[in-house]
Amino acid sequence: MDKRIDEYLHQLALRGFTPHYFERAEQALEYLFSQLPHDCAVGIGGSTTVTQLGVREALRARGNEVLFHSETPRDKWCELLPRVMNAYAYICSANAISGDGRIWEIDGTGNRLSALCYGPQRIFMLCGVNKLVDGGREEALRHMKQHACPLNARRLKLDTPCATSGECPFPEGRYSPRCICNLTLEIGRVPGGRTLHVIIIGEELGY
Repeated sequence: MDKRIDEYLHQLALRGFTPHYFERAEQALEYLFSQLPHDCAVGIGGSTTVTQLGVREALRARGNEVLFHSETPRDKWCELLPRVMNAYAYICSANAISGDGRIWEIDGTGNRLSALCYGPQRIFMLCGVNKLVDGGREEALRHMKQHACPLNARRLKLDTPCATSGECPFPEGRYSPRCICNLTLEIGRVPGGRTLHVIIIGEELGY
């Protein structure tokens, strides 16, 4: 493990997070699944990283109930959200982790942020090394707005300014109802009474 990774783990631990580092994705998944009973319900946040790793499919194969909004009709989301909030665990990724150990998330509807703020007792974040941002708040916001959001908007085929131009036009630019950057969450410490595992993987995953 290089000194840069070690410093991120140190900063995360200082803030009460439970950090882990694995060189390979299969090692990270082995650890993740060791923490989850086979019969428990697991909430999943929208995440390219989680999709790339095949987490939903692997959970179902071992008998877990997977609660994922993108597989649920939109008019049923109000029924799904309470079940996600009361699940055994919640799995997602971070949009950015700044050098001072803060975790950053950006969202369009807020379902993912709600689960992180006041949802399952156990949170597992799967993060490629590309989510580690040198610097603090300004650099984390720049990474999310100018890198992650445009790529995600294009992946989702959304008609947003950033999907068209490749960069966020705000504050002067045009707003779109389809924007996925409506809400931003800074997690400075672990929410009270909960455990937040930050699983950093030595690969580039997601945006």
